[in-house]
Formats: sequence, structure tokens, C-alpha cells
Amino acid sequence: MRPTNSIQLSVSIAKQSDRPLIARLSRRAAGRSDYVLRILPTVVARGGLFLAWKDSELLGMTNFDKCIDGSGWLSMARTDPDYRRRGVATFLQHKIAAYARRKGVRTLRLLVSSENKASIAACKKGGFKRVSEVAHISCNLRTKRPREKVGASLVSRTQLHLLLKSHYLAKAGGYIGYRRNFIKLTKRVLTRLRDEGELYSLGGSAFLVSRPERTFRIPRSSLAIIQSPTGKALIGAKEIALGLGARTLSCYTPYRAYEISVARRLGFTSRPWGRHCVVFEKKI
Repeated sequence: MRPTNSIQLSVSIAKQSDRPLIARLSRRAAGRSDYVLRILPTVVARGGLFLAWKDSELLGMTNFDKCIDGSGWLSMARTDPDYRRRGVATFLQHKIAAYARRKGVRTLRLLVSSENKASIAACKKGGFKRVSEVAHISCNLRTKRPREKVGASLVSRTQLHLLLKSHYLAKAGGYIGYRRNFIKLTKRVLTRLRDEGELYSLGGSAFLVSRPERTFRIPRSSLAIIQSPTGKALIGAKEIALGLGARTLSCYTPYRAYEISVARRLGFTSRPWGRHCVVFEKKI
């Protein structure tokens, strides 16, 4: 138990029997179209969804995942509207940090829309620092393949050390979006991604395309550009994702006018929540 603004809170990790209350919280906090509702069974089964309770009343939740670079990723933060700005999110961050340290995690990250002032305030209060600004873009892939293949190839091992010196990567602070989270690239991480067959090059560009996931039923791959030119990377990634069987390709691009305009010309669009996002990080 931890007192928070006169609220006595307790924490638990979600069980399948909690799903009705979690769904109710999601609808109250984010509306009936909240994406969490579509993936709730899968998320609960993974065993990382932390719940904040006041007696038997569910007040908040935050999900924890361990990332490929050894960091922890926080997502799906929801607080009951009647209890916002009363320390519920900070309470969960504190509990997850303690849990993560026991798992050997020393860095936590999360993503917030720049328009979500309440969440940004909670991040800062919890000791998180802004490390990157990005835009989320996605493209619906056509089943009809292009007439000519662009010829992207897998990155060789000898190229890996050059990628870490990429000017494009430096402008992004060394962070890339990988699947549903953000990671910091190191040679070890790049080597692992290369060995898993997810790093490609085309016309001087280098980029990552993940194998499709069905989290939202439609096969979706994620793209991360590591070395420009941006246009080459986007074109090559679309071809590769189609070949892998994806029907949607999504990407977090640095929040800069040039990259966003190139993506739009090549058929990528963004939803309101993803037009400008902030990545926060905390050492624990």
C-alpha cells in the first residue's frame, strides 16, 4: 500500500478475470473506440499489465514490456477520469520501476502525444526526461505488387558499425521505433536485428522492417529508418513488407517537416494522435 494524495492504493498484475473492469476503465478513460479493447486478451495473457486499485475499485493501469535492447516500455496508461491528477499514474510508474529493476531493467521509456498535457505532466513528475520527438505514419499496402522490384538487400555484418555513425540516426538521438516501442541502437542490438533478417539497404539507405504481427488482426510490419535517403527507405520497405505478407506498414519518423512530407508523397498518412509524439526516458 502506498498513500497518494490521500488515496490508499494497491497494485496487482492483471488476470483474465479482471478484463471486464479493465474494459470499463478503458472506455471511461479513452472512449468506446480505445484500441486497448481490441487487444486486451493478448495483453493480459502476456502478464505485464499493472493495475492500481482503491479497495475493489480499479482506478488506473499501465502495461510493461521488456524490449530487445534490455529497456522497459510503458504503454496503455489509463486513469479513471474521476481520479486524474491525483497520483495514480505516478504510483504505477513507481511500482513498475521496482518490478523492472528486479528483472535487470535499468531504463524505462514511453510515448505520449504532444497534446496530452496531463500525461506529459505525469511523466515529468515521475522523473522522465524528453529524448525524442516523432510522428507516427502508416501505409495501407496494396495486394498488387509493383511491376519492377527495387532490389533491397540484407545489410552485411561489415556495414553495422557504419550504421551507428549515421547522420540520420544521430538526428533521432540514436532511438528508433521497433514494433510497438522505442529502443536505443547499439552494435549488439543491430547485430541481433541483422541476424534475424530484419535489416535492409537500398541505394545508400538502411532500414529495418519487422516480420508481420497480427495484434490488430490485419498483418502489420513496422519500419524504422536508420540511414537516409528517406524516400529510398520507404519505397524499399513497402516492397519488403508486401513480400512478407503485411497489409499495413507503420513507422515512427523524426518530427521534421522534410521526412513527413516525403512520407506523405509516398502514400503514408497519420492519425491525429500520432502527428506529434514525444518519447520520454527514465534511468532506474
